[in-house]
Amino acid sequence: MANRYFVEALPAVGRHELPEDVAHHLARVLRCRPGDPVRLGDGAGGTADAVVATADKRGVAVDVQACRREPAPPVALTLAFALPRLQRTEWLLEHGTELGVAAFQPIWTARTRPGNERPERWQRIVNAAAGQCDRAWLPLVQPACELADLLARTDSGTRLLASPAGAPSRPLDAGRATLLVGPEGGFSDDELAAIAAAGYAGVRFGGHILRTETAAMVGAALLLAR
Repeated sequence: MANRYFVEALPAVGRHELPEDVAHHLARVLRCRPGDPVRLGDGAGGTADAVVATADKRGVAVDVQACRREPAPPVALTLAFALPRLQRTEWLLEHGTELGVAAFQPIWTARTRPGNERPERWQRIVNAAAGQCDRAWLPLVQPACELADLLARTDSGTRLLASPAGAPSRPLDAGRATLLVGPEGGFSDDELAAIAAAGYAGVRFGGHILRTETAAMVGAALLLAR
């Protein structure tokens, strides 16, 4: 059972009909009953605590009892990663959401080229994981881009590159940060030169060479540990 259900607009205190997709899941899958608690969120810090008022084939209505706003997490980590295989990408998105990643940025590199994008499915996976772990702020799945486009951005904050030759990692201070994780074959020499020129500092997460999705998860966990 999800611990939070996301809606486009957070309802005020009072009785409200739930959107069809949420109502279907509660009534048909979970077979909710009047009096069952329901937590709603808008994905931007808004939370509404409610209880089921009615549930039948026509829909589900809830009584919202309290609303509140939760501040954004102090660290906003963007995970920029060369796309692995589809199942591994989905695993990365699901568990990165649980760890607290703020945004996912798939990238194309010399060794990974376009062809595996599933943006709508990926956002559904992220939404489901955020509801399961009761996140008040939904992560954003950005459209895939070329590595050069990522390096040209000016809003990346602290720039880190997952590298076995990098300095030992430490938890991030408050602010924005980007962790860049390369493909299994590694970045090319030209790409590494461009990454260094863009101000990315190498960090390592242990003593072994990790797969893309493993490096992304271990890195996110260590960087967000504070």
